Amino acid sequence: MAGIIYELIEVLEEQKECYEGLLTLAKYKQDAVVDKKLDLLQEIVITEEQFVGRVNTLDKKREVLLKDISIVTGMAYKTLSITRIVEKLGEENETSQKLLEIKNNLNIIIQEIKKQNELNTVLINQSLELIDFTINAIGSTKGYTHVGSYNKPGEDPNTERQQSFFDKKQ
Repeated sequence: MAGIIYELIEVLEEQKECYEGLLTLAKYKQDAVVDKKLDLLQEIVITEEQFVGRVNTLDKKREVLLKDISIVTGMAYKTLSITRIVEKLGEENETSQKLLEIKNNLNIIIQEIKKQNELNTVLINQSLELIDFTINAIGSTKGYTHVGSYNKPGEDPNTERQQSFFDKKQ
C-alpha cells in the first residue's frame, strides 16, 4: 500500500503545482483586463486551458489511485478521503503528515483562485458595462441607442426581472 500512497502524494503535488500556475495566471488575467491587453488575455486563456487539461488528467489518475487504495484497505471508495487515509495510516506517520500538508496547501490555493476569479469576473463585468455605456453614448449622438444584454447564458432577455425596491412605483 505504501507505493500507492507515494504515487498519490506525487499526483497531489503535481495538482498543487498546476493550481499554483492557475492562480498566477488568474493574477495576470486581472492585469490584462485592467490594462485592456486583449492579446495577453488570449494567451493567458490558452495557457489556462493547458493547465486545466493537465489537472483533469491528474484527477483521473488520482481517482484510479483512490480506487486502488479502497481495494487494498477495504475502505468504501465513496467515503474515501485524505482524512480517512490519514486516520488509517496514523496521524503521526510521516506520510500522513505529508498528505495533510498537501491537502491544506491545495485548499488554500483553491480558495485564492476562487477569490481571484471572482475579482476578475467583477472587472470583466465593469468593462462590459463601460463598453455598453460608450456604445450608447456614441449612438445617441447619431440618433440611435444600443441596448446591450449581458444576461447569463440561457437567460431570456425578454423575461421580467424582479423589481428592486427603488423600481416600484409608490
